[in-house]
Amino acid sequence: MKLFLTVHLPWLLLELTSLGLFILLIWLDGYRDLGILLYGLGLILFLTVVVLAIDYRKNQGFYHYLQTGAMQKNSTGFVSRTLYGQLRDEQQLMEQQLAVLDQHYQTHIKFMHIWVHQMKTPVAVLALMAESDQLDSEDLLAETDRLKSGLATALNFVRLEDFKEDFLIERVSLAKIVKESIGEQKRSFIRHRVYPKFNDQTDFFVTTDKKWLQIMLYQLISNGIKYSHPESHLVFELDAKNRRLTIADSGCGIPESDLPRIFRPFFTGDNGRSSGEATGMGLYLVDMISEQLAISVALTSTQGVGTQVILTFQQDD
Repeated sequence: MKLFLTVHLPWLLLELTSLGLFILLIWLDGYRDLGILLYGLGLILFLTVVVLAIDYRKNQGFYHYLQTGAMQKNSTGFVSRTLYGQLRDEQQLMEQQLAVLDQHYQTHIKFMHIWVHQMKTPVAVLALMAESDQLDSEDLLAETDRLKSGLATALNFVRLEDFKEDFLIERVSLAKIVKESIGEQKRSFIRHRVYPKFNDQTDFFVTTDKKWLQIMLYQLISNGIKYSHPESHLVFELDAKNRRLTIADSGCGIPESDLPRIFRPFFTGDNGRSSGEATGMGLYLVDMISEQLAISVALTSTQGVGTQVILTFQQDD
């Protein structure tokens, strides 16, 4: 009540001053019936008190909030209802933001658990090789490549959270980027006896972030190599007219039941569980990066036949 009176004190003083001036004006005009004047003054003050009491009752929650920071839901006044609605909306927004942060945190924790488990294998193999009298350079390179791939995935996953802080737009040749990405995995192609093949080298330029596009291609090429049959081809085709890049393998393919979930984080599917090396983050990174780069990704697959990924780039302005 004290806070309510403090808030309305200027208005009360203005009303009393106005009434006093009005009565003084009538008195100076010659009207001398003091009883009528006091009766009118009392009636106005009574109505003012009634209105203030009703207003305080209806907006009691608002003043309670100003004093304690806690909102009462049973207040029916306009100010209280407006404030309660704003506080409710802010609380819902905050809860949604906290839920997103918690999901990100849980995703990070789960990824780190899976990643550490995956990295233990090449580290153990390297330790055994170091203790052995005979070191095979090819095996050594294979395990170091697995470590480099795992470290790159972890780093890219972390950097994806601050994508806009590490973003550089430039106009680049898509054929050149594809060839560079193939070259980065030259040893993996040779090791798995899978061969890159260009059906069409019709080049076209894209306006994008070269580094993030190469990260996308690295994941797609890595998957294509990993799940291809030995002595098969990983086929690349550029379609300048439709601004498309197609990457197709003739490997084990993806079961139809797994297709709706392949871009979800940590989803490895039957193929990933069979190989025992999948973290389920490769296609998730592809999906997240493609969204940031405005690249459309379409994946089709037939089990036992192979998988085809089509990247469609926007027209340059």
